[in-house]
Amino acid sequence: MQKMSGADLGLVLAELALLQGKRIAKIRRTQEGIFIFKIGSEELLFQPGVRLHLTRQALQATDAPDGFVGFLRKALEGKTAQEIKQVQGERIVEITTRSKERLVFELFGKGNLILVGEDSHRASHDGAPLPAGKEGGNIYACLLHDEAGGRKVARGEKYEYPKAQPYAAKVPSEVAFSVKENEKGEPTGFSYDASQAGRKFATFCEALDYYYANQREESDGQKAAAGRMEKLRERLESQEGALARIEAERLEARKAADEISADFERLEGLLALVRKMKKDGASEEEINRAVAAQKARVEGAQLQVGP
Repeated sequence: MQKMSGADLGLVLAELALLQGKRIAKIRRTQEGIFIFKIGSEELLFQPGVRLHLTRQALQATDAPDGFVGFLRKALEGKTAQEIKQVQGERIVEITTRSKERLVFELFGKGNLILVGEDSHRASHDGAPLPAGKEGGNIYACLLHDEAGGRKVARGEKYEYPKAQPYAAKVPSEVAFSVKENEKGEPTGFSYDASQAGRKFATFCEALDYYYANQREESDGQKAAAGRMEKLRERLESQEGALARIEAERLEARKAADEISADFERLEGLLALVRKMKKDGASEEEINRAVAAQKARVEGAQLQVGP
């Protein structure tokens, strides 16, 4: 089964904008561990570590909510989803309520669902992606306790994002949403590349909903293959992030080299001027006035260039 990437989340996020300003009406969880959030008239589906999208599926919730769902209901139902953001370069989406609680959907690894308390110095209202690596508020509740990668996810701990592994989202020049099917009509993958063949959908959420709703139970071999593909996907995103950092460092080094080259050419010109003036018998005072006009000065045997 195909899992959503950071780029997939970026496209879904645009379709989740209609939830902003709407009330969180009901929170449910299915026997399979899928969460359904009714926000306004829409339903948001979250399967930890796999997917996050709007859904039209009629999923059956468990008869009685567990303690975690009960806590989320008490903390969030009736509140307004004021802002929905993706953490830059991560498979993480956050819903911030008007009262500043944050519901964090983590899709990397096994996935997690975390309720974080208010942290006033972290709020963002400029429409830009959230920066990775910033600390958040304290964790009120989390689906899974985790301690890896230098951070601890547990109730009462300060919420921190994982160490940044930014990726370069590759979005095709022409976007269209489709689901690829095999000869039996079974969905085998989804895409937002208009050049890809398959069953077409008006929105990405509709394509995702159709794809996941028609997945069959995977065999052990298929699960192992999917696990290997997920590791390869994570490695690819990590490598793309490393390449992006290397390119940024290369551009910075090129800029520094250009500045050094410009200073060197200027210094060579000043040295030539000083040598000529000395050869012509100019006094030290005259030489100093000449180089001062070029924002430089002579100190002993040294020629110093200023900005």
